[in-house]
Amino acid sequence: MKILTNILLIGILLFSNGFLKSQKPVSDTLAYAKKFETNKEKYIGKPFSLLLKDMTQLQFKKSKSDIRFDQNNTLPSTLFKFSDKDINSGNEVTFVIRWKPDNAATTQIEFLQEEHNYGFTVSEKNYFEKKVIRDIVVYK
Repeated sequence: MKILTNILLIGILLFSNGFLKSQKPVSDTLAYAKKFETNKEKYIGKPFSLLLKDMTQLQFKKSKSDIRFDQNNTLPSTLFKFSDKDINSGNEVTFVIRWKPDNAATTQIEFLQEEHNYGFTVSEKNYFEKKVIRDIVVYK
């Protein structure tokens, strides 16, 4: 009976491992990103965390925020890239999110951008997750 249980557990583990690996990789990043732009009505007025939750196949790798000294809107937008290339490199799919103005301090994101060389790490994700999306634009 113990052997049968072990075989069953191994079978379940192998099946679940194969199922997780069967998720198709994204072959067209622009088409993937445009899908979210086309359906942006689902995300406008909602927290950024909803968009991140729906991005199951490909996640952001880099982010760069437009930080301003305007007290009414210190963080109007952030651009996101899906590759690890330099954040300013051209000919990359760029996902721009315009944020709803809020009172959140930008000091933390300025520090994180410098500290992580614009990498979109867990710290950046935590900073942005409650920010409210005003608009989404995708271009290459």
